[in-house]
Amino acid sequence: MQTVSQRLALLRQRMALRGLDACVVVTDDFHGSEYVGDYFKTRAYLSGFTGSAGTLLVLAEEAYLWTDGRYFLQAERQLTGSGIALMRAGQPGVPTLSAFLAERLPEGGALGFDGRTVSTKLYRTLEKALAGKRVRMDGDFDPAESVWSDRPLLSAAPVWAFDSGVTRREKLALLRQDMAARDASYLLLTDLTDVAWTLELRGGDVACTPVFLGFLLLGREEAVLCAQAESFPEDIRRQLAADGVALRPYGDIYALLETLPAGTRVMADSATASARIAGCLAHTEWLDTDSPASRRKAVKSAGEQEGFRRAHVQDGAAMCRFLYHMKTHPEDYTELSAAALLHRCRAAQPEFREDSFPAIVAYGAHGAVVHYEPTEETDVPLQRHGLLLVDSGGHYRCGTTDVTRTVALGEVTAQERRMSTLVLRGHIRLAMARFPRGVMGENLDALARMPLWEQGLDYDHGTGHGVGCVLSVHESPPSFRWRFVEGIPHPALEEGMLLSDEPGYYEAGAFGIRHENLLLVQPAEQERFLRFETLTLAPFDRDALDVSLLTAEERTWLNDYHRRVYETLSPLLEPEVAAWLRDVTQEL
Repeated sequence: MQTVSQRLALLRQRMALRGLDACVVVTDDFHGSEYVGDYFKTRAYLSGFTGSAGTLLVLAEEAYLWTDGRYFLQAERQLTGSGIALMRAGQPGVPTLSAFLAERLPEGGALGFDGRTVSTKLYRTLEKALAGKRVRMDGDFDPAESVWSDRPLLSAAPVWAFDSGVTRREKLALLRQDMAARDASYLLLTDLTDVAWTLELRGGDVACTPVFLGFLLLGREEAVLCAQAESFPEDIRRQLAADGVALRPYGDIYALLETLPAGTRVMADSATASARIAGCLAHTEWLDTDSPASRRKAVKSAGEQEGFRRAHVQDGAAMCRFLYHMKTHPEDYTELSAAALLHRCRAAQPEFREDSFPAIVAYGAHGAVVHYEPTEETDVPLQRHGLLLVDSGGHYRCGTTDVTRTVALGEVTAQERRMSTLVLRGHIRLAMARFPRGVMGENLDALARMPLWEQGLDYDHGTGHGVGCVLSVHESPPSFRWRFVEGIPHPALEEGMLLSDEPGYYEAGAFGIRHENLLLVQPAEQERFLRFETLTLAPFDRDALDVSLLTAEERTWLNDYHRRVYETLSPLLEPEVAAWLRDVTQEL
């Protein structure tokens, strides 16, 4: 088996033959997906670093890897002996990739990369930074070619039909209305979740995201899906054809775009359109705009809403079985074996498909690492004291879940109880909100933070994100966050939008707390007002709370919620688990 040094040596040989001074290797697939399939893990293969975020730069004599604070320790360990220097992104004195290249590349030099995986945004940033040195940008260089000899094949998992209650024809018609409003002749969908949503299909080509590899080019009358035909059963091919969608090979998208008439108005979103796509659209009038499919899929249909409710009943039963084991026999588990138990509990549910993201099972000080994921190197045994933070979710055939509970495994400190209660108070305040139509998630974020802000405390992440329906568990554009980020849309909350409610608090080296349910936007009793329906069904651990800190209104909310959890889930549970659930949901 080749070492990282040997792999980089092979890459440098190819770079020299092509006249390249540097090569950039990103983590993305061809669609800017949150998770990527094994075929696309070139950066991990070449560097040995397996974190989900990072960019590798290879020069003739040196190599560097940029990653963020979530992965500093992991990167230090995995890069040892590789000859690759770790660049701690965002830290004082650490230059950005573009600034570093602008300094190091020679006048008239050449930079190679795979333009199918490099985002349009990154390409434009690099192009601007290197313009003064007249650097040649070679986007047709695949760094894995002739280096990664046993590279996995592109995934071609079976595609399956999904029924949202809105037909494929109806969705195509809606998107054509959006095209007409912008006087566009074509709409290109590059985000895999947009493609799957539009075509009422799901797949298995990306871990934790039930989508298939494909690009959809929608015209005023016709539509072309560039995808892997072997993934599509014959009946689905016939249905696509009947709805006016022609199926062509996955790689045909680039030639297809290049043959569009010059000056044609094409809608496409640079957030997920790659540099290669941008080059293919250079001769057209590219309307770089947020994807209309992303905006429409954020509002769940009546059928999707019912599916989410059904999924959360199944997920709630799985969570109760898991929490029962954590509360009664924590010493039987480690972080990893607890995560495995939780997966088994979900997998036993009738409509379960897969986890919606890798479970965060974080004990004690690990809970203070917001994006912690247990590994064999970090796995620790659970003990009968302290807090366990569990953030996890599942995809079911009918809907998607994302739930976090912070559990007292035994004795906890007064500070842990106090902070857990303050975080829960923020969670409840947001869940109880009534607000007029036109309000954005950013307007409501302070509700969840106020109990902490009143103590001069805060948490350094958003309070909530949108959730896709058997698509991505992290779905834009709706969110709860107080920071307005330039270039990111801030839509008003609409009936049918689904968001997470997950405030938190973290003390480095000590503990972490997060409480999360999913909230569905619904009409309120008052005209022109909206409210939230809580979908998640799982008890909050009262052993981790200082109940005296709850207001009367918050206590009533928690009692009502726990009553609904018990009444809904107890008939589905084994007698001993149902008895436990009855005890932990007793009225305060």
